[in-house]
Amino acid sequence: MKLSALPGLSIDKDFEISQLTDDTRQLQAGGVMVWDSRMAPKMTAKVLAEARAKGAAAVISDVREDGVIHTGNPGAVLAVYAAAMWPKQPEVMLGVTGTSGKTSVAWFGQQMLAAAGYKGASVGTLGTVRESEIVGYSGYTSPAALTLHPMLQELAEDGVSHLVAEVSSHALALGRMDGVRWRAAGITNVTQDHFDFHGSFENYMAAKARLFTELLPEDGTAVVNIGRPELWPLASLCKQRGVHVLSVGTANAELVVEVVAATAQGIEAKLKFDGTPVDVRLPLVGGFQAENLAVSLGLLVAGGVPWEKAARAAVAVSSVPGRMEMIVKEGRPTVLVDYAHKPDALARALAAAKPLAEKAGGKLWVVVGCGGDRDATKRAPMGKIAAELADVVVITDDNPRTEDPAPIRAEMVRGVESVGGTARNIGDRREAIAAAIEGAAPNDLIVVAGKGHEDGQIIGREVLPFDDRVVVREILG
Repeated sequence: MKLSALPGLSIDKDFEISQLTDDTRQLQAGGVMVWDSRMAPKMTAKVLAEARAKGAAAVISDVREDGVIHTGNPGAVLAVYAAAMWPKQPEVMLGVTGTSGKTSVAWFGQQMLAAAGYKGASVGTLGTVRESEIVGYSGYTSPAALTLHPMLQELAEDGVSHLVAEVSSHALALGRMDGVRWRAAGITNVTQDHFDFHGSFENYMAAKARLFTELLPEDGTAVVNIGRPELWPLASLCKQRGVHVLSVGTANAELVVEVVAATAQGIEAKLKFDGTPVDVRLPLVGGFQAENLAVSLGLLVAGGVPWEKAARAAVAVSSVPGRMEMIVKEGRPTVLVDYAHKPDALARALAAAKPLAEKAGGKLWVVVGCGGDRDATKRAPMGKIAAELADVVVITDDNPRTEDPAPIRAEMVRGVESVGGTARNIGDRREAIAAAIEGAAPNDLIVVAGKGHEDGQIIGREVLPFDDRVVVREILG
């Protein structure tokens, strides 16, 4: 592939690319280095200097500097190159974006594809998943193009026909997914998150919208959770482009997943589409999972799976590891471990758990923290939500990273106090979980929120072994 084949570049001389990378550690003399300063602004000068020192034939970046080939979208350069070098993809590529619910949608999708007789897979936060087994891990919700496209080619060559991919706002803003041939794209919701990267809600929403307004072809299908008002303008934009919109949700949609009853053991739901209703019992905790299931079913239908097959396959779904995962021991309080680390996700998890605690005649506890080196504006709101929905609040550390965790907890406590609440402030996460379990009555319900399936806690620059589910089981005995 020649340098001139890459998009949006103004070059003085052309040559055949021997290597293209976004990692100076892998760069070889004569290779091409691509760098997006938005990934790590403070490292840009060092990266560019290292690329020159290693003898790069060309350096492509969004910074304007002598000797650098400028582009407004380095990610698109990587995506075009990767898609050309590894051109095979599963025939039906289905993407899902949204602030919360992406992992559940992808997890449900690969489970239902297998149950319906398709060779399917998912790629996202959990890694690469086939038939509920994690077979690979990339380290990102949406892998970088040079990781993603070899993976897609390998899956396609192994006969995978349908793939559900989580598409993050970072990936969309950075052009990581620009080389994917999408058949359909779904969206769950858009609420506050990642303001540290995007700067504002408007920028965050615009990044999400790229999947539908730029990457999804006009003959594709947009699967929109129509019960979320913030998504109505996006549905309108899709219709203006001529893209087919399939509305899904828990009511007033073309494809409906209506919760008939919800208990601690799961939900009973009625699935409706194309005049064919189907009654199912699902081992999912929380009515909000109905919205995620609706988006997942919508993607399968948009991907060519007949409704009858998709609906019958819905009974095969189970909770995502670390998403409202219930841990029970007789005579002890019930614990739900959930990944909720954003305001909307925490509100949905607690709102789902509250009636279960009330039905058992107990209190709802929550153990929650916020990550360091991430969007600080969500800390007080998460404390406020915890106080408004839970009876007992324990504030603890999440992944403090390089920040001092005490001020993070203090901001959350201020959010609790802003609505007249009180909270126990226990920095050590294990001690916080133990305090909740030992302090709760047998008929109480405890939500341990924030880390879900993660098996490490990031303190400083170290990742220390820590899994909420393991810790809960150890404390419960």
